Amino acid sequence: MAKRAIVVRYGEEETSFAFTRVDRSKLYGRKERVILDENGDRCVPAYLTPDGAALVPPGGTAHVYVSEGFDHVARGDLRAVDAEGEPLELVESTLGVAQELTPTTPERVLDHTVVSVYQLASDALSEHLAKALADGELFEVPYNYKAGYDPDVLFLLQNEEGVFGLVGRATGFEPLSRERPPEDDDDDDTEDELEGDLDFSMM
Repeated sequence: MAKRAIVVRYGEEETSFAFTRVDRSKLYGRKERVILDENGDRCVPAYLTPDGAALVPPGGTAHVYVSEGFDHVARGDLRAVDAEGEPLELVESTLGVAQELTPTTPERVLDHTVVSVYQLASDALSEHLAKALADGELFEVPYNYKAGYDPDVLFLLQNEEGVFGLVGRATGFEPLSRERPPEDDDDDDTEDELEGDLDFSMM
């Protein structure tokens, strides 16, 4: 089974999907503005130091991690922790590993921010899963492109263009709505004290 494949399990059947990321440039094409010098050569961006004394070309700067004592910290020595300072468990990549499909709802999708859209293709789509997708059912599975500490969710769906996977990250908040103030039944019976006292000829 290919390691770079999204593998799902529906009932007792497994399906492996090859995936291609769908982005704006693939849908609509793209344009690039190229800056040329007086000789027609392509220009490259550079960084001007704050004092204006030096022009740093691409690759001339780098980011490093430092401790509170300003000692260099190697990237491999970094550890992810939660709000209480406890180490977080590393979640391995889900690619190539069968994940159990769970039926879900459109409301569940709306609780997530979609960060990537994949077009999925399978040479052996299981019969039961094909029928469920054709009937408009939605599914979700855990998804981690590479090992990390914050796995995403992959929503599986189908439309007239094919089968797609939506990579979502939980928004972390509840939708808000404006509450209307209670209506006062006595408003219609309330008399305006100034009613009839206005004389427009005075204006």
